[in-house]
Amino acid sequence: MSDADLQPPTGERLELLKRLGFGDLEHDSHVPFLSHLVGTRRVLVDWGERPAMCDAGLFHSAYGTEYFPVDQDADRGAVQAVIGEEAEAIAHAWCTIRRDTIELGPPPTVIDRTSDERIAISDDLLADIATLWVADTVEQLHRMEPDERAFATNLTTVLHLARPPAQAAARATLAQLAGP
Repeated sequence: MSDADLQPPTGERLELLKRLGFGDLEHDSHVPFLSHLVGTRRVLVDWGERPAMCDAGLFHSAYGTEYFPVDQDADRGAVQAVIGEEAEAIAHAWCTIRRDTIELGPPPTVIDRTSDERIAISDDLLADIATLWVADTVEQLHRMEPDERAFATNLTTVLHLARPPAQAAARATLAQLAGP
């Protein structure tokens, strides 16, 4: 990873997220939504993930998710032009799947929430989705009250699918929040 990849995002990436409305939204973890997106990217950078994965973390809600509908649709071509095809494909997959429908296969499959169809995904994309799930969760848990953390219980069902740095970091965070 180059020094530029490690720096906080600026320019086109942040401008596109602002145009998509993320500069004006509050995340349910009590920070501006844009701060959560930047924070998720920072978590992935800290874990040594490849640049495309880090940018997927930055755009992980660009198309809305099963838990977060968006007011305006993002144009996939515009997102690809800013973060590249690989990062956009990961972010798009994250946004369009129903996470509770992951089946390991082979091949792994998931239900696309936009079409309700079961689709096959690669093992690599499954690992990317699981790693993004872990980063998204880890980034926000420390700001939330114990009664707000119930959503994180699903993390244990996919943790073993994530890349090793994400697994270790999530286990440490969950143990820290559980207390002595």
